[in-house]
Amino acid sequence: MRAALLNLLACPHCLGELELHVTSTANDKIDEGSLGCRDCRAEYPVLGGIPRFVPDPAYARSFSFEWRQWRRTQFDTAARNDSLATFTASTGYSPADLAGKTVLEAGCGAGRYMDLLARAGAQVIGIDMSQAIEVAQENLGHLPNCHFVQGDLMRPPFRMRAFDFVYSIGVLHHTPSTRKAFSGLVPLLKDGGEISVWVYPLRRLSETFRRFPDRVNQVLSVDSNFTIPTSRQATVKRFAGTIDWLMEASNRFQRAFTTRLPARLLFVLCHAAIPLYYLYRLPLFYPLRLVTKIAMHPDPEWRVLDTFDWYSPRYQWKHTFSELEEWFREAGLTQITIMPRPVAVRGRRPDIP
Repeated sequence: MRAALLNLLACPHCLGELELHVTSTANDKIDEGSLGCRDCRAEYPVLGGIPRFVPDPAYARSFSFEWRQWRRTQFDTAARNDSLATFTASTGYSPADLAGKTVLEAGCGAGRYMDLLARAGAQVIGIDMSQAIEVAQENLGHLPNCHFVQGDLMRPPFRMRAFDFVYSIGVLHHTPSTRKAFSGLVPLLKDGGEISVWVYPLRRLSETFRRFPDRVNQVLSVDSNFTIPTSRQATVKRFAGTIDWLMEASNRFQRAFTTRLPARLLFVLCHAAIPLYYLYRLPLFYPLRLVTKIAMHPDPEWRVLDTFDWYSPRYQWKHTFSELEEWFREAGLTQITIMPRPVAVRGRRPDIP
């Protein structure tokens, strides 16, 4: 933990100011110590260079396994920029747009998006509830503009109006309440600050046809590698609601079993995604996607990771654009923007004169 992080932290229970007590340091960083609330007297440990505001909760344990298994699988390389493409599609910004900003990633996992922003010049704080935060620190702790916090998004341990930009990509829907988690992030924005979130879509096909009728394949291709021939789009649109229902029913049935499996057993089973990928790419077998969902990334390791990520979490909520728009409006946000990725929305906290 770097001392500068203290300026952004607050007690998650009463929002009181925290006082740092240092036990040991290493490489100009605080390695062991504690944070004490001056108001409610709560104490939070700093262990392994990370301030810890929660114990490791049961519902986040699959993510602890996931990110220790795949530490850098999704990081961009010179030959691949999947994370950059996903970040831009989800937020409407490139990392360079956020240079010099103080940015919070709500649910950072192993830190693949933090990596992009830090290299672009932002001050990036990553929070994660699981032990994935330790993996993020192992990956990025050498960067002076990366900071790491283990905490609960339902009670974020940060000061009000601390951040220029807050984003969460694929995380809020894995909390006990997507809406409550979102509502807890909005007060962290500075006046004029922005928040962008992407959550799993409910009725993905239907939402795509309704919101983006002129670029259906462009939008679908963000999260899959198949397109709908123009000659068949009218037919697919007609049955989009039925297709969405079948996929959701199948998913709920299968997850009723997979979420109860030991993580290591599910990890082994998810390797079926490696050969199934080649079968699922054939148009003749597209209907199988309605029965059993697997990740369709061309990289085998990435396929296993994303398939595990789909079937393992305890919570998996899904939402529509309309729902998120309502949440943004009720939170007092303006300039609400729909991103061409179901379901990604961005909004701005108004300036106060």
